[in-house]
Amino acid sequence: MNESNQYNELQQTLQEIYIKNLDFFKVQVPKIYKKALDFEKTNEQRYSIEYLNQEFQLFDKKTKATFYEKEPFSDSINRINNFNLSAAFSLVKLEHILRKNHYENEINSYLYINNFIDNFSNVNIKINKFIFIGTLLGVHINDFHKSIKAKSYLIIEPDFEIFRLSMFMTDYTELAKSSKLFFSIEEEETIFKDIIKDFLDYKYEYNNLIHYELAHQNNKSILDNLSLIFTQFGEMRYPFSEYIISLKRGYKYFFEEKRPIINLSKTNNFFKNDRVIFLGAGVSLAKNIEWLYLNHDKFIIVAASAVLKHLQILEIIPDIIIIMDGQKDAMIEQFNVKNYMYENSIILSSIKLDENLYEITKNTNIFFMQNSLELFEGFGFLSGITIGDIGVDILIKLGAKEIYLLGVDASIDSKTGKTHVGTHKSSKKINLNNIKNDKVDFQNNIVFVKGNFIKEVPTLLEYTDMIDNLNIIISNNKDINIYNLGDGAFFEGTTPLKPTEINVRNINKNNLQKELISNFYSISKKELSTLDKKRIQKEKEILKRLNSIDFKSDFFKDFCGLKNNFSDSIIFKILEKYFKLILPYANFLEDKNLSSKLISNQSKEILNNFNKIFEKINIK
Repeated sequence: MNESNQYNELQQTLQEIYIKNLDFFKVQVPKIYKKALDFEKTNEQRYSIEYLNQEFQLFDKKTKATFYEKEPFSDSINRINNFNLSAAFSLVKLEHILRKNHYENEINSYLYINNFIDNFSNVNIKINKFIFIGTLLGVHINDFHKSIKAKSYLIIEPDFEIFRLSMFMTDYTELAKSSKLFFSIEEEETIFKDIIKDFLDYKYEYNNLIHYELAHQNNKSILDNLSLIFTQFGEMRYPFSEYIISLKRGYKYFFEEKRPIINLSKTNNFFKNDRVIFLGAGVSLAKNIEWLYLNHDKFIIVAASAVLKHLQILEIIPDIIIIMDGQKDAMIEQFNVKNYMYENSIILSSIKLDENLYEITKNTNIFFMQNSLELFEGFGFLSGITIGDIGVDILIKLGAKEIYLLGVDASIDSKTGKTHVGTHKSSKKINLNNIKNDKVDFQNNIVFVKGNFIKEVPTLLEYTDMIDNLNIIISNNKDINIYNLGDGAFFEGTTPLKPTEINVRNINKNNLQKELISNFYSISKKELSTLDKKRIQKEKEILKRLNSIDFKSDFFKDFCGLKNNFSDSIIFKILEKYFKLILPYANFLEDKNLSSKLISNQSKEILNNFNKIFEKINIK
């Protein structure tokens, strides 16, 4: 066969592979199919596949050079032969977890995890989920699959044109025959995160070690981004036990203590056109505390409970106090102030309020809010990250039209390294000179984000989710004016404003508390509706079915067989949170009998907790 005929046959083969892939994406991933068709209509091709010296090359027309100085077929073999199992994201803890968010006489998620970690002397490392970071021409993708046969693949390529060229040389239909495929091809950040979440949700029992292959050093930044996102999506950030606590305490406060739970499913108009200032525990509050004292009559003051001790310095009494955290010691310390700092204020509290703190606040004007889950359907619930974004969300739902943020910094002070006001129990000082990378330092959990008054500010990794969530909340409420007075992180849709630049008059607070209390009672749950009764009765019936399961069998398998019929059940939602957290650890153990035994014992304890919660509720 002459060289010309050989080249023509190769061209035909590549075209056949491309058409095969195109047909596949048309059905399975229409978005990629449409992008491919749209690209074909343009003449703006930067890359091409060249066949030179009987070798394929990915050629960059702009630089007039090969994009990657290796022949793809031999490179694929080298990649597989040199693949290192250490190239993996560890989504499980490998060492014993110390006391974390501990609740006395309650289920604690970290203790459940430790049951498995204690037996990690013999682990089963198997590649079940795999990520291709960058595709190049994709030859190595099919070869890796033949070797590892993972259950699912996430294929990431930031340049659609490069991915399209891989469609000529990579048969993606072969992977799809035995594995679930997820594609993130030149996607914006929010969609990228959604795709990763879908990848994690699929067969989540294998979310322990997720291995990866880095196609090119140009894609290395994606590694850092994936590490960040996997941390953000980690099940221990808000584990199943927190939901059980919310369920137990929420029902207790409503049924036993007869306390009101307010409806936050609709936007109200409680503040009319009055200015509202929301106070968080960031360093900017301490810097502007004297200004706040001189100007507190110009705003309705809404404060996170964490700032009470700092406000006591100048006796600035909030009109409304918001409590979100459920941790006993930290919360009681926040209320270690003079009674006058909160006894006449309105308190809006999470249903997860610690019972000891409830004893301190029960004689106040306290109203409860559903968070994380809905005890009562259609009453709304709060699902934010921190008191910062949750607080703004609450104010918007209550009808605030003009909001000022102070101490909602979501950052570390760039000069002092302080994380909070000095009176905050979690306040610490970080040596910013030790950050090795000027952009990201995962070892110290510090990243840099856009600043409110300066180009960028350092922040803790845990605050990036809060910033993202606050950006979404604000973008969905563009008719509201929000002014950021702090020198921390910038929030999209807010107006940076120095406190000294505000020139407004005092507002009339006569009868304010009386009106607000009346308004809160008007949107409070007073008695069970017919729907509430049916839902609680259904949960009780679900419990009966779960209690009848033989725990000597595969409880997770029985759970999966039932959950599709009860997708709106609180119990099933919490149980799935448990399995998402625990199963990656269970599958890590070599001894499967031990894994089953631990899951069985833990599941029994969880069900017993549900039994105790619901047996106290009498439906008439």
